[in-house]
Amino acid sequence: MAGCLNCACFSGIFGDKEAAKKKQALVKAKKLVKELVAEKSCGPILIRTAWHDSGTFDKSRSHLAFPEAGGAIGSIRTDHEINAGPNAGLKKAIQVYLTPIKDQVPEVSWADLMQLASATSVESMGGPKIPMKYGRVDGVPQNPAPAPFGLPDALPPFGGPLRNKGDPAEHLRYVFYKYGMDDKDIVALSGAHTVGRAFKDRSGTVQEDSRGGTAYTKRGAPNLKGSLTGGGRSWTKNWLIFDNSYFADMGNGDSEIVTFPTDKVLMDDPGFKPHFENFKTSENAFFAAYAESHRKLSELGAKFEPAAGITGV
Repeated sequence: MAGCLNCACFSGIFGDKEAAKKKQALVKAKKLVKELVAEKSCGPILIRTAWHDSGTFDKSRSHLAFPEAGGAIGSIRTDHEINAGPNAGLKKAIQVYLTPIKDQVPEVSWADLMQLASATSVESMGGPKIPMKYGRVDGVPQNPAPAPFGLPDALPPFGGPLRNKGDPAEHLRYVFYKYGMDDKDIVALSGAHTVGRAFKDRSGTVQEDSRGGTAYTKRGAPNLKGSLTGGGRSWTKNWLIFDNSYFADMGNGDSEIVTFPTDKVLMDDPGFKPHFENFKTSENAFFAAYAESHRKLSELGAKFEPAAGITGV
């Protein structure tokens, strides 16, 4: 059928014309995101926003009608989610960075725009091209999950029904197994810390706020590139470049970076260590694994129209 847009042919109320219009809008949105990331160096916060939108998913609720299982449904915009502690700082991503783009592409759902911005940011910063599909429908659960929604804690005591609240490996597995993921996914997705920073005035996990910083993050540091916000503490030296330096440089004694217990455990835990070592020695292996794990994360709980999704964006 003409106009099948690299996905299964459509039928029902969502036809070829609607899908073609949405794909054109998605292509425009991707171009706008690329321009935004190049100008403002805001890729890390766009990745974080999409992750935190996806992070409400719990497979134990997947039998419930959409959108009650949470996930990549755009619900992070609600007061219940955006005002929660784990999402501190993300209003800026939605209001300052994404809303002007959404205004230009109203056909694109918020759920799609967030996930597109995340995948585009990874690619724009030098990372892999992620095999994304689009067409997500926005949703707000009637009975939303309570904060902190499920993404990993950085420091103990760790959340979840754990045998040991001080065990970062048990905590990571509790979080990501709820998403239907495995140890390889955990290590691959942890590698996204190759970009971005932690802030005292957001997560409270480091001493550096937006007025301070390290040699790599303080105002005037070349590593900031076009970022409007200085400060914080990064996991890597070149924290606006998506590569495998998170793995390659961990444990090298650099006093200007942060390594949380949930990072360090990847080097030693028997289930995590083989993947860590593989990604440390092979950026290609990391990119391939990350692209697949990111795709999984971006589809958690999502409902697509058309049902097969729109690809080739």
